[in-house]
Amino acid sequence: MKKLPTLGFIGTGAITKALVTGLCSRAADVPYPIVISPRNAKNAAQLKADYPDQITIAENNQAVVDTADWVILAVHPNIGEDVCRSLRFRSDHKVINLMFDKSIEQIRDFIGEVDTILFMIPLTFNAFTDGPIVLYPANDEAATIFGHIGRIIFADDPDQALVYDTFSGCVTSLFAVMDSLIRWSESKGVSSDDAAAYITRFFNAVSQEASSLDRGGIHTMATVSLENGINLQALNHIGHLGGFEAWQGAMENIYTRLTSTQSE
Repeated sequence: MKKLPTLGFIGTGAITKALVTGLCSRAADVPYPIVISPRNAKNAAQLKADYPDQITIAENNQAVVDTADWVILAVHPNIGEDVCRSLRFRSDHKVINLMFDKSIEQIRDFIGEVDTILFMIPLTFNAFTDGPIVLYPANDEAATIFGHIGRIIFADDPDQALVYDTFSGCVTSLFAVMDSLIRWSESKGVSSDDAAAYITRFFNAVSQEASSLDRGGIHTMATVSLENGINLQALNHIGHLGGFEAWQGAMENIYTRLTSTQSE
């Protein structure tokens, strides 16, 4: 069997933990050697304990780079430039940037010329389910590696990648919607566990239904409600309060922020 490439993660935060967990638990038939940085000692130790045969904790970030074929940059954007400039990369390295506010051109300026630089958008759900993973530009080898833990979507250009990246800012708000509905259920006497179980499964089922529809189907489900029905009542109430415009406004603000930071 062809030797599997070594994957090196710079940064051991929530996204690295999710990706490594997914690769080790859901892609056991392709046990990629994984090297992680020691910066978040708790996460690094937990991953090593969970997958001792597949994971190595490097002495430092440079040791990750020296060992890896693919280097995944998953540090906090605030320190991203300093971390990148402190490292020495080889010309044959393949690099994936996860920092939402750094363009491919900026990464190239930080690290120098390497074989490949990609931008990737995973999320924590990739630890346990095949949620979308955006790649730009298209790269078959990266798609093969991370296609084990997500549905790969190739962005056509940097602007489309930024649109997809914008939706990463939805996650907390979506959880907040569920949390709000759970709290409302609790106020009506439903136990916390029962409310959480029902609301989360309800949203999961609606999302699965939505994923089976095309654009027209989504629009139909969003606009066609029984006259005087409770769905129309909720739709009108939320619309009257500007709820839907607020979501679009939030995305517009994030998109503007991403566009400005990547053009600096």
